[in-house]
Amino acid sequence: MSLNINKTVLITGASGVLGRQVTNRFIDAGWDVTGLAYNRANKKHLIRCDLTNFDETDKTIREIQPHAIVHCAAERKPDVFEKDPKHSMFLNVEVTRHLAEFAAKENIFFILISTDYVFDGKNPPYKEDATPNPLQAYGKSKYEAELVTQKASKNHLILRVPLLYGEVESLDENAVTILLKNIKNTDTRAKMDDVQTRYPTYVGDVAEVCLQLCEQRIKQNRTELHGIVHFSGTQKYTKFQMAILIASLFHLPIDHIERDQGSVSNANVQRPDNAALDSSKLSHDFGIHIDQVNFETTIRRCLESFL
Repeated sequence: MSLNINKTVLITGASGVLGRQVTNRFIDAGWDVTGLAYNRANKKHLIRCDLTNFDETDKTIREIQPHAIVHCAAERKPDVFEKDPKHSMFLNVEVTRHLAEFAAKENIFFILISTDYVFDGKNPPYKEDATPNPLQAYGKSKYEAELVTQKASKNHLILRVPLLYGEVESLDENAVTILLKNIKNTDTRAKMDDVQTRYPTYVGDVAEVCLQLCEQRIKQNRTELHGIVHFSGTQKYTKFQMAILIASLFHLPIDHIERDQGSVSNANVQRPDNAALDSSKLSHDFGIHIDQVNFETTIRRCLESFL
């Protein structure tokens, strides 16, 4: 393809924490961008679309005629997933199946955003060919989404990422930023897990990965960019360590924050102890190099307006 083609991308879940960043990064890079959203389709470049209504979804995609689809939409909160598993499973698996099959039929490059929660966390770090063994319904749904994506077309791409954070509209929009809400609420003691290791990854860096994958696949016609690839931050923290860091950045009291080193098997939703992703394939095989942000600097910037 010519380098001067009019590039069009469709982004699902475009009103979410990741979707907003992906949308903005593609706009900045000069792509024609349409974001699909449901509850918050109230901004430029966003249109309202119920992804569970396949006729509506198909009509929308045919009108846009994208070169690429970045599928960010999902129920990604494990606790919420367990409360409404039927709807969450349909959104995470059946919607993905439909989009992946539609993209394959129309020869559209399809990226599924997946998760480190497809692994049980017992043998990190995980390469792309490691055998998944999800511990909870959310992880199982994302693994199944991966399988239906691969079945739809071997040319599709699955991007696994760990715990994400970034700019939010409210603190409870994200599992990292909500820690500040707990820290500020000094009247209530808060137990913070100090066992499970997390690798907080900035959504702006993930957006850059998505852009580069689409640029190289579509503009440079690199058809070998398919299958599964990992991207992860390299700085590791427990939930407790992140909370202590955030409190120190803003000089907030932590007397009410309780370190929890108990057995995670007692938790309502099982989570992997350490599902570290090996991201070397992205740079070594795909030739995509990301100059990642610093967690301390970036989380400060993301949170300072909430103080």
